[in-house]
Amino acid sequence: MLATTSNCLMTTPEIHARTRLVAMFTILVAGLVLGYLASNRFSLPERFAKKIMTAVLVSFNWPIALLVIWPMQLTRQLIWLPILGLFLMLSSTALSAMLFSFLEKNRKSRLTLILAGGLSNIGYTGGAFVCYALFGTQGLAMAHIYLLICLPTFYLIYLPLLKVYELHTEKHSSKSKLNFLLDFRMLAIPAMVAAIILNLTNVKPPCFIAKLHIIDVLVYIASSLSFFAIGLQVNLSRLKNYTSLYFPLAVVKFILSPALALFMIWLLLLKGQNLTILVQRVIIVLSATPSAVLMVTMSNVFDLDGPLASALWVATMTIFAVIIVPLLFIIFT
Repeated sequence: MLATTSNCLMTTPEIHARTRLVAMFTILVAGLVLGYLASNRFSLPERFAKKIMTAVLVSFNWPIALLVIWPMQLTRQLIWLPILGLFLMLSSTALSAMLFSFLEKNRKSRLTLILAGGLSNIGYTGGAFVCYALFGTQGLAMAHIYLLICLPTFYLIYLPLLKVYELHTEKHSSKSKLNFLLDFRMLAIPAMVAAIILNLTNVKPPCFIAKLHIIDVLVYIASSLSFFAIGLQVNLSRLKNYTSLYFPLAVVKFILSPALALFMIWLLLLKGQNLTILVQRVIIVLSATPSAVLMVTMSNVFDLDGPLASALWVATMTIFAVIIVPLLFIIFT
């Protein structure tokens, strides 16, 4: 069973999830189209993508991280969801590092590919809503629990490593190195620590956060800006420049990652762990998701290969929507 997340009266009728699904699909398409038009029809420079994504990171990611992690609780039956979520994220990153580190690409492009392979769209705009469509609100809730360790791991490990990379690739004074944790892009780290402390001390979030759907509002605004920034860098003629990279990335995202998930589920069942059918199915769905929007954000914010990141996101999202999602519906319905 799912643990309750707050003393506030919270209802999650199916219509709310449907509304979120329609809203996020609308935001995704509208953001990409508007960004594409702004760049290709109205000549808005692509460099604005970094400015927009930095603003999202500084203004929205930390409150979202705080408010999502703060109220979440685990029961014994669900403990393997976040553990396997973390295992698959780290394993996919390691596989991507092995696969892409030897490509004849510059370091920025290789790091972008590794991020694209390691970070997956398992939130509102990807796997979580597929879980809702297939398994209802319980599947949607389980998808959030799956993220419980992945999110702090990203902010506490991946983000600092990207910052270290930035310090090593640019000329920084000793003073700037001492200001490492004062970088406003790192605000999610203290937010995560605060969320964990509040959670462990059993301090409940204010009821208005749920009643006013504050998290939804923040996610919609952040997603709108992120998709618009991605659209700024979508150049249809340029997409063909990366066609040789789409297949190996798709192998990591849609073949190797699900295979690892199936192996881990089999291993846990063999060891006598009590994984319900629904938990197993949620893990399988979330193991076969496209590259994360966060990957594009990080690639732009930390001066990796932003155009490549946008192309990889578009390619994996297209494969996911056209091939993977119908296949999942055939298997699970």
